[in-house]
Amino acid sequence: MKARAVRFGGMFFERLDELLPEVRGGNGTPSSADFLLYDLPPVRDLLAADFHGQTVAVPPGNEIRVYIGSGVLVGRFALFAMLGVDGAGEVMDLELDLES
Repeated sequence: MKARAVRFGGMFFERLDELLPEVRGGNGTPSSADFLLYDLPPVRDLLAADFHGQTVAVPPGNEIRVYIGSGVLVGRFALFAMLGVDGAGEVMDLELDLES
């Protein structure tokens, strides 16, 4: 099976910048670059390989899909995505749980 393209839109990066600092915090808080380098690539690969199998429609039947997972540096996170007109997965938003 051919991998699906997965894109991360401007809203995703704006939200990431709201949630994580530009540089790693002295208390161990990961930076936005840390999340992009360590936590996001494996999830992008999962979504590319099996977008529908890795996400859940919210609410069922809706175009918006959610991937919930955990990372190396960020405890738990949710990515909100939809399929673009060209069939690519478009991740547009995220939530992070830095306490876990």
